[in-house]
Amino acid sequence: MLTDLVVSQKVVKVNEFTVVGVPIRTDEPVEETGTGLIPEHWQTFYKQQLANKIANKVNGNTFALYTEFEYNQKMDFTFALGYEVLPGGELKEDMREFIIPEGEYMVFTTAVGPARQVVVEAWAYIREWAKKNHRAYKIDFELYDERCIDPEYSQVDIYVSI
Repeated sequence: MLTDLVVSQKVVKVNEFTVVGVPIRTDEPVEETGTGLIPEHWQTFYKQQLANKIANKVNGNTFALYTEFEYNQKMDFTFALGYEVLPGGELKEDMREFIIPEGEYMVFTTAVGPARQVVVEAWAYIREWAKKNHRAYKIDFELYDERCIDPEYSQVDIYVSI
């Protein structure tokens, strides 16, 4: 039974696509405390208007990526903010290209509310879900589309590789 943290979940097939984004390296325990690097990375991304420096964007949807998982005591991973792009764009500053592989993903749709809150709550739900279900730890991503125009009244889809 779903809680009010996640309003739906379903398996979808995703075709390969490319995201250009600005990465940081962090770990699961520090991010779970709410004192990690991710909130500051979001602020920097918008303050420095890094979205405007990404060439060949497909649309205005923002992606938050979780990848390059290192299976150690802390579960280190790379987090990146970016946009889906068409091939051939120039990479600026500290940007990297990430390939989202074709495959099956479990999509968790958050409740509607402040993005910073509903996403954290949904990830808590996903961590519990992953204790009983297979999670591939290839690349996971959050999709911030037109439902997220107002950050205080947002709904986000979280794609978990399975």
